[in-house]
Amino acid sequence: MAEKISLADEIKRLIELQQLDEAIFRIKRELEAMPEKLKEFSAIIKEKESIYTTSEEKLKKLKVRQKEKELDLQTKEEAIKKHQKQLYQIKTNKEYTAMQKEIASLKADNSILEEEIINLLDEADAVEKEITENKKIYEQEKNRIEAEKKKIEQEKSQLETEVKKIESQRSEFVKNIDKKILSKYERILHAKGGLALVPVIEDACGGCNMNLPPQVINEVKLKNDLIFCGNCSRILYSKD
Repeated sequence: MAEKISLADEIKRLIELQQLDEAIFRIKRELEAMPEKLKEFSAIIKEKESIYTTSEEKLKKLKVRQKEKELDLQTKEEAIKKHQKQLYQIKTNKEYTAMQKEIASLKADNSILEEEIINLLDEADAVEKEITENKKIYEQEKNRIEAEKKKIEQEKSQLETEVKKIESQRSEFVKNIDKKILSKYERILHAKGGLALVPVIEDACGGCNMNLPPQVINEVKLKNDLIFCGNCSRILYSKD
């Protein structure tokens, strides 16, 4: 006939079990947080990449505008040459004066276009420098984050191995705990996020910190039955 285990011994085993479960829940929380960390890293990379790609789009638009201005300038220069040739064919002073005004207007337009092209070239140079700098920052950040991601993947592998080991220890350990007591413990464990068994600390529950009535504290110390916190429902035990 199997020897009957006292409640005091069962509580001692629950204390050991709680330590295993705390480790399991802690590791699983860390594992659950990892995808979010990786997602944050991807967002940082995307943000840094968008900074220089936005500058690249800006540069493309500047180049298009520059090309348009250069084509406009070329068209007007050809018009000036054409009008200048026509000057020698004009017979009246009125027509000659009108043509000179037209040529002067085209030259004035060209002067503005040339200034605009220079400004666009200067702006394009500034944007190219901006792209170079932002791309450098992106590459540095990308390398840093890739290293961080690799580190997380290594930590993930280590934690998965560790939690499997602890879960294996737990599977063996719970075989020696009363099934009814274990059932109550595990129900609370999952309901309270991995903390089912807590000590009485300075006449208060070690889980929710609520003060406990003297009678409850005495019952916990007697260890005749499982005693639960009236506020958080966790199992209480005395360190005495």
